Amino acid sequence: MNILLAVDNSPHSKIAVDVIASRSLPGGSTINVFCAVERREPVFAVMSKEEANAFHNKALEIAQQFTSNMAGTLRAKFPDCNVVNEAIFGDSKEVILERAEKWPADVVVVGSHGRHGLPRLFIGSVSQTILLYGPCTTLVARYQQAHQDIPEFDKNVLVAIDDSVHSKKALEWVMKLPWPDEASFTVMISLPPLVEKYSDGIDGLYVSKYSSQRLERSKSAQVLLDDSVQLIESKLGAGRVIGLLREGDPAEEILKVASAWPAGLIVMGCRSRGHMTRLFMGSVSQEVVLQAPCPVEVVK
Repeated sequence: MNILLAVDNSPHSKIAVDVIASRSLPGGSTINVFCAVERREPVFAVMSKEEANAFHNKALEIAQQFTSNMAGTLRAKFPDCNVVNEAIFGDSKEVILERAEKWPADVVVVGSHGRHGLPRLFIGSVSQTILLYGPCTTLVARYQQAHQDIPEFDKNVLVAIDDSVHSKKALEWVMKLPWPDEASFTVMISLPPLVEKYSDGIDGLYVSKYSSQRLERSKSAQVLLDDSVQLIESKLGAGRVIGLLREGDPAEEILKVASAWPAGLIVMGCRSRGHMTRLFMGSVSQEVVLQAPCPVEVVK
């Protein structure tokens, strides 16, 4: 497995290192601890060209040092993996996307700066860009709310699915990864409500129709859920996987379950969307990533 760990010198990237160090990885994996150092042109307004070059070169040197330190931490944790570090000049989003595609990476790991509201819409973030446009699975790392000194991110794993091919890929991803013996899994399906509410008017005429549709949909979802639980159990063993069927807004229900359990990791698929739809309407995976109380692995 090729893992591109995209970092900077912030606490968010240190969390990303902790998340990877806590995970179980396939033997022989390669981890590239990668940093893109951006050249900031406004520096030239207050510095000579020589001073600005020295400033940027010093920033690159610092990046090479902290990526080397992070790589050393991961080498100690994963002696059977190939861990390298790299720092280059370039726009973070563009360089990470390019490297992930050309390598190619199987998963890109980024820390989350936790932006919310309008700033995330107009400013964006590296993690959001990689999530939306990256060519492979994206792991957005953050500490879970229940974190107590020692991070354990692969013990309670919430796998959120539906009946799409994207969820099938997420299940396949879970199946091919190694997990510790003490890991527990919840496979969850959240069915969006057929209608928001019934009224005394014309909607009331369709209550029986809605009830029939709900029952049929629930039966179909339960079959999918049972099959998915059995699939994971076929690799991990019985007693480690439960199924959970909920009704409600999928993103909200996933977040509720993740907080209440609490989950150490959420794994889910990602639907492909057009640029404008992604920007203004978002998606279940995007909303979960933005608000989750734990790391989220979005499988493509």
